[in-house]
Amino acid sequence: MKKIYLTIIAVSATIASSFAQTVPTCSLNPTFIASNKIGVFPDSATNFVSGTVGVPYEQNLTVKVPKDTSSSGVTFCFNKFIISTPTGITNYNFPPGLTLGSSTSALANPNINGAPALMFPGGANNCASIYGTPTAAGVYTLQISVQPYLTPLAFGSCPVPANTGGGSSSITPAQNLNYYIITILPATGLQDIGKDKMALYQNVPNPFSTTTDIKFYVEGEDNATITVYNALGSVVSQQTIKTAVGENKVTINATDLASGTYIYTLKYKNAVTTKRMMVINN
Repeated sequence: MKKIYLTIIAVSATIASSFAQTVPTCSLNPTFIASNKIGVFPDSATNFVSGTVGVPYEQNLTVKVPKDTSSSGVTFCFNKFIISTPTGITNYNFPPGLTLGSSTSALANPNINGAPALMFPGGANNCASIYGTPTAAGVYTLQISVQPYLTPLAFGSCPVPANTGGGSSSITPAQNLNYYIITILPATGLQDIGKDKMALYQNVPNPFSTTTDIKFYVEGEDNATITVYNALGSVVSQQTIKTAVGENKVTINATDLASGTYIYTLKYKNAVTTKRMMVINN
């Protein structure tokens, strides 16, 4: 059981966003849902993608909570997991500008210790996000409190849906985790290209398994080419668009790409700039 709740705790540490600070619409990762894994995707081994000051930050989380577990021959039904900020910690120690939330109303929970908390029902698949626009660079070690609630099963099977209003905490005090890290990089500088400027932003979401958006800023109207290369330097995607002044966006589909690190470049007028992204297709 310890392994289960430590895995599920990963939920409180991920990344999502919008300029308006509205909760992004999260979604279930189909590959993770189809697997026999329990807990959260991405997991702690992958950890969380880096962000950039002033650039919207978004990461989707998929959370699978088991219906039941056994200990010493007794079956326990999971009622819920509560993810919250530990006492004495400000907002999970997220980078300033980021917060935790979910577009799924089933996860609503009152704030705890002055920060949003989420409830994940037992025996259900749900999603959540860490989102916002970072305002300060640095390396932030997250502080997360997890409290599972269970009910011993006298007979029959655990109810579906779970009784989230029942159960008692199996851990007192709550388990605090501190092994998730979010790194926020300094603001992306604008690159001079003659009388114009341009900037290439980190793709969002990242890592990703289906699609991701690459945004970039230019001060002119001209052709711009986004090219994606694999680890061997082969082109796996290339799109050329006519830019508008200001922010532009290209969507990359990774359905047919293998898991791994890829390089993407923006070529605009006489300048080329590069970043990395990660594909996770289990």
